[in-house]
Amino acid sequence: MLMEVQSSNSSHRFARTLVIFGGILGCMISLLSLGMVPFMAHFLGYGYGVLWQYGGMMMGKYYLFGYPRFGLDIMPTVMALSSLLGLAGGSLSVFCGLRLKRANRNMAFVSAIGGVLLLYFSWLPSMIVLAGALLLYFE
Repeated sequence: MLMEVQSSNSSHRFARTLVIFGGILGCMISLLSLGMVPFMAHFLGYGYGVLWQYGGMMMGKYYLFGYPRFGLDIMPTVMALSSLLGLAGGSLSVFCGLRLKRANRNMAFVSAIGGVLLLYFSWLPSMIVLAGALLLYFE
């Protein structure tokens, strides 16, 4: 009986760690990307748009996630909104991970929503958060 409780406690701690780590990683990547938006908007006006479109084409060819393709005039807005969505998802995941002291399906569901928001921006932190949220939900 004692081993079962300790095993459940360690899996809960591991799942919380996954949610918090994925959220922090997502926040860091989102903040870095949000800080790059003004520089990329400046470079897009100087002919670097061709390189930017080529990079988007390569990401689409190799099935990598990235920004959706739009015209160069609204691309900085799309970049900023995508970074803000990733930041919101990461913040939500970290908040829910810190609030999960015991098994709570509602908080696990909300952290999964944060993982889905992160999926719009970056797949690696999103998968980490979603794996931790699923472990917490089915615990």
